[in-house]
Amino acid sequence: MTSKPTWISVQEHALTEDNLRLLLDNKIAAIRIPGFASPSECRSFAAAAKNGNMQYYNVSDRIGYIGLAQYQYRWTKTKEEFLADVPKARADVEEVFAHSFDPLQRVMEQLRAAWPHPVDLAREGGKPYFAGIIRSTSDKIDLHVDWAPVNSPDYAIGAIDGQLGWNFFAEELASGGHTTVHNSPWDPVVAPGEIPKSYGLERGLIEGAPGFVYRPTAGDVVIFNTRNPHEIAPGTTAPGGSRVSIGSFIGRMPDGSLALWA
Repeated sequence: MTSKPTWISVQEHALTEDNLRLLLDNKIAAIRIPGFASPSECRSFAAAAKNGNMQYYNVSDRIGYIGLAQYQYRWTKTKEEFLADVPKARADVEEVFAHSFDPLQRVMEQLRAAWPHPVDLAREGGKPYFAGIIRSTSDKIDLHVDWAPVNSPDYAIGAIDGQLGWNFFAEELASGGHTTVHNSPWDPVVAPGEIPKSYGLERGLIEGAPGFVYRPTAGDVVIFNTRNPHEIAPGTTAPGGSRVSIGSFIGRMPDGSLALWA
């Protein structure tokens, strides 16, 4: 089902409380934090990531990752298995941080400086989720949506009323690799007990919707509302390069706090 556009501004904004509220309410296209990391921090993070415990998704395009994504547990694994796998995933990304710096902690600190409510990792029965998944790819990523109330209704994050995604880019591509966000908030018809497909979506979902394009600039963080269908174009790499990034979701819980997970 397609939804009416909601943006009042199709441009990037600074990280402030007001802009976070607007982005969570899907009223603006994006927030960018320029100069989030120095060139030397970017180089050390990209090198550490490439030497880390890189795995690959079971999709046609080659997308490497370190950590885990909660959506991988939606159909075939239990919540208990997800929470049990979090410590190993955290250890894998912390190994990268130990040889560079910790972008996850830095993002949370900047969110806390802007937001009047608590900002922390999402939790389930007191146990923390994993956040801060590292990715490396120059391939495309197909049209998809991330919206926990539909993707993960039986998890604590299913109670959120707004969902963002942040990405820090440590290494950019020589060309291409831009992200397009389409302002057509996902509102699927869901049968009882169904978790609908959210990756490789039909193009009709975005027909006529306003679009916003951003390019991954090394050292910057970009945040956008992931309920909007979004996709990443393929790119070309510099010799030995890739598009190295780290990111997670940010959800607004019923009490106004922000919870992070991957």
